[in-house]
Amino acid sequence: MRKGAINPYIKSIGCNKLALGHNKDDLIETMLMSLIYEGRINTFKAMSYLDRTDVTVIRPLLFIDECDIKGFANKYPLPVIKSPCPADGNTKREYTKNLMLRLDKENIGAKKSMFNACLQYLDKAIN
Repeated sequence: MRKGAINPYIKSIGCNKLALGHNKDDLIETMLMSLIYEGRINTFKAMSYLDRTDVTVIRPLLFIDECDIKGFANKYPLPVIKSPCPADGNTKREYTKNLMLRLDKENIGAKKSMFNACLQYLDKAIN
């Protein structure tokens, strides 16, 4: 729903690109959620063209770990806004985030392997 509101707004101010803050962890979590809850392997692309709105979505932080982004935000005086969503911290995404962290802790390198699997999937989806 947020994208449905953002896309017309950015067009109204003369823009045609939308940069989202999805990071490496988000990519892996989305793939895991797709696998667990949909029974398929899927995730988002680094760049997507939305032809209905003539907007290109880019994700410039896709190769950055979430912990590095949090570290950067802690080091510099950036405004961090807590999500007003009442379900914040109690969602399938939060469960999947914790699962990914646990898998990586118990199986050193699992996160890296899952990220590489996402990249291979995206490469095959594009070609």
